Amino acid sequence: MEKRKDWVAWAVETKALYIILIVCFALYLLTKSVLFAFLVAVSIISLFVAESVYSASKTGWKHELKEILIAVAVAGAIWYGGGFILGTSAPLDAIVSCSMLPHLERGDLVVLQGGVARAPEVSVSREEFEANNWTNQHLVCVPCGERLCVNRTMITPKGLVVLGEADQSKNLVQYECGICRRKMADGRIAEVACTKAISIKGQRIEPDYSNDVVVYTPTQGDVFAGETIHRVLVRINVEGRYYYLMKGDNNEQLDIQYGNSPVPQEKVVGKVIFRMPYIGYFKLFLFGFLLTPHGCDSVLVQETL
Repeated sequence: MEKRKDWVAWAVETKALYIILIVCFALYLLTKSVLFAFLVAVSIISLFVAESVYSASKTGWKHELKEILIAVAVAGAIWYGGGFILGTSAPLDAIVSCSMLPHLERGDLVVLQGGVARAPEVSVSREEFEANNWTNQHLVCVPCGERLCVNRTMITPKGLVVLGEADQSKNLVQYECGICRRKMADGRIAEVACTKAISIKGQRIEPDYSNDVVVYTPTQGDVFAGETIHRVLVRINVEGRYYYLMKGDNNEQLDIQYGNSPVPQEKVVGKVIFRMPYIGYFKLFLFGFLLTPHGCDSVLVQETL
């Protein structure tokens, strides 16, 4: 027991665990190795335990538990107070994926604010909106021989299955295909089929990188699970109720083309108003998001050919 206390005292007094944490985090940023991500999480937990044990050895566990409860209460007050001021239930979020490169990177911590998102607006009637079969909106741009076309797709346990070219004439949302450039990690440029623009009731809308980026909660049954952070392409006003069509800056297609529903205003957690690079990694690692997800090795160039 004395040896354990001596080790804890040494680790706290020499700041050894802080040094280990900083070194492991720096090595993760350089290598993106899951091993260093795991060691960062272990270091954070070890640091909390060591500091608590060391403090308890000086002042007793009763006092230490009181200090922990006070810290939790202060953190809760800041969280809920910040949420109240900013008009959102969650004022902070960490970026998990790379679907918003290069604007937002995995590991960024973002500050959110509630309210209506800024984007081009199109007004439609409730009848027009509900007549569109959103659950069958799996229409993606793919090569069709020497041209590009919009194909109907279906998501199966084995992946995406292309069913054939789609007739868009009766769709509320119509897609315009084009060629985009994707810059790979080794510097190569690949040409990929992408959605260049959409049209709603004759109004053509292209991606605009000044539109708001929002965090939203997908509808149950959507392809995307968990809170998603993407840019608003267009705001649809359905007789006073807003719905958003979303697209990741680093994705070739809109979210609805992958199988997500239009996002109602009540599903929007908040708009991104500020980002803090790297800080979000600590949350990701503590919650087990150690592996670098697909899509982090390339960036969609923000001009179409």
